[in-house]
Amino acid sequence: MKSQSSTLILSIVLLMNFSSVAQNSLQEKYDGIIESTETYEQYKVIPRTTIDDFWMEVSDTLKLNKGVINDLQIKRQDQEAFIKKLEADILNLQSNLDSSLNQNDSINFVGISFSKVGYHLMVWLIIAVLAAFGVIAYLMFARSNRVTSRVKKDHDELIAEFDAHKDKAREAQVKLKRELQTALNTINERR
Repeated sequence: MKSQSSTLILSIVLLMNFSSVAQNSLQEKYDGIIESTETYEQYKVIPRTTIDDFWMEVSDTLKLNKGVINDLQIKRQDQEAFIKKLEADILNLQSNLDSSLNQNDSINFVGISFSKVGYHLMVWLIIAVLAAFGVIAYLMFARSNRVTSRVKKDHDELIAEFDAHKDKAREAQVKLKRELQTALNTINERR
């Protein structure tokens, strides 16, 4: 691209210099023809060969300038086509960049596309919900554990009390049986 633009600039500068040199040269020749010719009354008499030679130089200069202009127009058209191609490439690259950034900014999770921010929010929300369930489960376990420990303690106390009552009742029954036996023995001895 740089070489094409520098070639175009160089061609324009050369054309301007060549045109000015050619115009100066043609102007000088024209002035020379006018000065070197003879004047008849108010008319200048110019030999036909001189005018033909001058016209040949003018037409050569015009052809050369037209050729340079045509070359410059072709180069300009080529550069415009190249610029359009570059603009199309830039648009294509921009769309690829946008697509890549969009793809880079999204995460597929369970077949659903999320933006990174949405994904992070969802993950932290899931973590917070799981942490809340964990805390609730721990609190329920601790409460159940306290209740279970208290019930076990109460049960053990009740069993101990029941065993003590059972022992007292047995002792009382054994005592009553002895007294009954003693009374029966005394009655049998008196008889």
